[in-house]
Amino acid sequence: MKEKKLIAFDLYDTCFEFTLPWANLSYKKLFTDLGVLNKRHELKKILITSCRNIEDILSDICPDTKFQKHLENYYDNIKSEIDSVQLFPETVSVLSELKNRWHKIAAISNISQPYIKSLNILLPNTFNYEVLSCNVGVSKPDKRIFDCLKNISWYQADEMIMVGDNLYSDIQWAKNANIDPIHIDRFSQWIKKYKEYTSISNLEQLLDIL
Repeated sequence: MKEKKLIAFDLYDTCFEFTLPWANLSYKKLFTDLGVLNKRHELKKILITSCRNIEDILSDICPDTKFQKHLENYYDNIKSEIDSVQLFPETVSVLSELKNRWHKIAAISNISQPYIKSLNILLPNTFNYEVLSCNVGVSKPDKRIFDCLKNISWYQADEMIMVGDNLYSDIQWAKNANIDPIHIDRFSQWIKKYKEYTSISNLEQLLDIL
């Protein structure tokens, strides 16, 4: 197996987590308030692949709807969510150790603009490369997001590992891009090797694998 030089990480539920039980549902409440819940999947994808502010997006999607009051509630909820985010205990030490071992590390996440704040607060200037869906216009598991990572890092797929919690957007994306995936399942306790991917229960086990 070719030496792995770049370790890419999902962010939410991989490197840090929400501590509010209703976190990451603010968009759903907003769409409910606006009466467009039936379009929530389409709208969420727009939010996580656009660098435009939400007011402009909603003006295009719901031109006849007065949404300012709903937006105020949305921003209040988003702030509460972001304030609740905390790192997993091992995150900083593992990322530091990977750098000490001369690995490059990347953040690659499906994320809308407001949620980038958690990255900037909790892990400032940590990653060598950042590929965030709202900045590049595509989201995992679209293979094109790999092209964004490759273009800024100059590493090939067989030199990378992708670590994430979501079997669809992280593991399937990695497989689509021919990157070796590692699934983090914090409800487990062991390193498990499946046919198509390896599963770990915390990031420290990644160091053992590498």
